[in-house]
Amino acid sequence: MVQTTSNGRTQMRSNSSRPAVQSGRNGDFLAKQEYDQRLSDKILAAFNHAYASGAHKVANRLREVLGDVERSARGRHDRRSRGAVSQADLWIGFIEARNGYNALVASNDSPPENVEVALDSMKEAYREWADS
Repeated sequence: MVQTTSNGRTQMRSNSSRPAVQSGRNGDFLAKQEYDQRLSDKILAAFNHAYASGAHKVANRLREVLGDVERSARGRHDRRSRGAVSQADLWIGFIEARNGYNALVASNDSPPENVEVALDSMKEAYREWADS
């Protein structure tokens, strides 16, 4: 929360139960983040966007970077049950299932049972990705 003091200066105060961190220079308060988002989370988000939007060359490079980050962090505690590269692979599975479903729906002559199977496959791929 931003507050203006009597001398017209603005100060940042934390609304959370976590303590605010006071900077040493002028006494302003900086809100401490609830958590620090890991580098691999940010790269994974960029990978997901690149792959889903069809920028596969960029997505492949980001997947390689995810592998590098994952290997460098191997000794530290990982809060996930799966690694970032594994999550990227699950995302690829979902996007491929989505694209297959969309192609069947767009063709207009696909048997309804094939469309139903593709829809179930897409839902299952999404569930696996979301649960990771």
